[in-house]
Amino acid sequence: MKFFSVNINGKDYKTNSNQTILDVAEKHGLHIPTLCYHSDLTSNGNCRLCLVETKINSKSEIVTACSTKVVPGLEIKLDTPNVKKIRKINLEMLLSDHIKKCPSCNWRDNCKLLKLSVEFGLKHSRFLPRRRNFKLDKKCPSISWDSSKCVECGNCISACREITGLDEIETKYRSHSIIYGPKGGKSFIDTNCVFCGQCIAHCPSGALQEKTYVPEVSKILSNKGKKILVAQFAPSARYSIGELFGKEPGENLEYKLVTALKKLGFDYVFDVNVGADITTIEEASELVERLKSKENLPMFTSCCPAWVRYVEKFHHELIPNLTTTKSPAQCLAAAVRTYFARKNKINPGNIIIVEIMPCVAKKYEITLPEINKNFSPEVNFALTVREAAKMIKDKGLNLADQDDTPFDSPLGSASGAGVIFGSSGGVMESALRTTVSILDKAELPKMDFVEVRGMDGIKASSIEIDGESIEVAVVSGLKNAEKLIKDMNSGIVRYNYVEVMACPGGCLGGGGQPLPISKEIRQKRSASFYLDDRGKPVRRSHENKELQKMYEFLDAKPQSGVAEKLFHRKFVKRRTK
Repeated sequence: MKFFSVNINGKDYKTNSNQTILDVAEKHGLHIPTLCYHSDLTSNGNCRLCLVETKINSKSEIVTACSTKVVPGLEIKLDTPNVKKIRKINLEMLLSDHIKKCPSCNWRDNCKLLKLSVEFGLKHSRFLPRRRNFKLDKKCPSISWDSSKCVECGNCISACREITGLDEIETKYRSHSIIYGPKGGKSFIDTNCVFCGQCIAHCPSGALQEKTYVPEVSKILSNKGKKILVAQFAPSARYSIGELFGKEPGENLEYKLVTALKKLGFDYVFDVNVGADITTIEEASELVERLKSKENLPMFTSCCPAWVRYVEKFHHELIPNLTTTKSPAQCLAAAVRTYFARKNKINPGNIIIVEIMPCVAKKYEITLPEINKNFSPEVNFALTVREAAKMIKDKGLNLADQDDTPFDSPLGSASGAGVIFGSSGGVMESALRTTVSILDKAELPKMDFVEVRGMDGIKASSIEIDGESIEVAVVSGLKNAEKLIKDMNSGIVRYNYVEVMACPGGCLGGGGQPLPISKEIRQKRSASFYLDDRGKPVRRSHENKELQKMYEFLDAKPQSGVAEKLFHRKFVKRRTK
């Protein structure tokens, strides 16, 4: 790679032709304002706030720093009077598009528009608001679309195409009437959207958010009567929620979160890591059966509801290949309504379960009749990590200041295998630990499967179990999943077991996680999973003593009739629209 120098504000900086002006500036701590730029996406320069003045071979022009590649001999000036003037006008026009609804916005604690307004000295826009007649999507169970807040950056379209590999967001109308929204202009539920929420995670203005159920949950908490309120939160929630309270990504605040949820009014708080252990036990047993029978291989994971909807929409031929094991939150809910309820002589119908998840597709999942075959519903409400943080703040609590409270028993003690579920490769590694213990005759079966860890979109490896090779693959991002499926269909690759997560990095990069999100933040969250896993006294799901007691209490074994009823599900062929 050939290196050369570019001149920024009179000083030379070494770089190469693969970098943009913004890349070079950020690397050297030089500030250029941005709004639509996101490191996960191809830069489109739509917001035009990153304008800079360039000169080469006596030719001067004003360009967008996020999308302009550097070349030898380039001179760049970041803050000329003309550039500052144009940036300010562009920001005023963006603000005229954006109807302020700050109290309910995902960005209320870290709003780039607000910060830019302060930076540019703008208290209001001189232009008339253009979003008087706006559209709202109140029909979709997962995604809320409010076109009155849209600043027309196009990140939602880019995220849908580049991460999910779909094309379910479009522009309608032109000029001052343009809006970005679901195809057809009605609701995301009427499209082929899989509700992964990556459009939400990459929307800088809050025009796309999760559909909130905070008012309903708050109302129940304040007037619960004889109801028993149970909260349960996902593996990744504990490593990310602290970011909304000034903590670094990856800091584990699980016991402080238990305290805060109790103060909100929940009677019990259980750990979805335990549900991950149940999923692991059932899924590993299912994998062993399929490896022995050589039927319905490769087996695909099914704990990501966006991935399941993708298969149900676009790949009906793969439905038999999905593991029938429910997702961890649903497995835990089934255990709460049976094992916990019977031990404590509680009517399961009096239990209200609220799950706190990194995922907006979970809001869709809990509505499915094929999930709720035993209890209707099995989970009453699904909140994102952001919604949980909002409820805690609205109560006047600072999560970081709370004392530590352990999870409630008997569903509060998980293995290390349950911990790593939230990171890409974690579901597979958890299942492999148990699979190896079942199949391998070695005295010390393999514990760590580092081959399937990491943030790469597609990871493939060959795992040796008792002298036989099991071909495995781990995918995050549905666009990568589609590539893998095509390669499998063409015979280029062949696998026995495949993990798929819709979001980059797995659940830790979910659409319901704290904002902003980036590759660096995802990596910090992921590192904590494996650090905590190594410190656990029990690191295999099937060795979880509490779950051994649960199976015995329910008179069940993995893959038995009772387990099938509680912890397994069916799938549906859904029509594409």
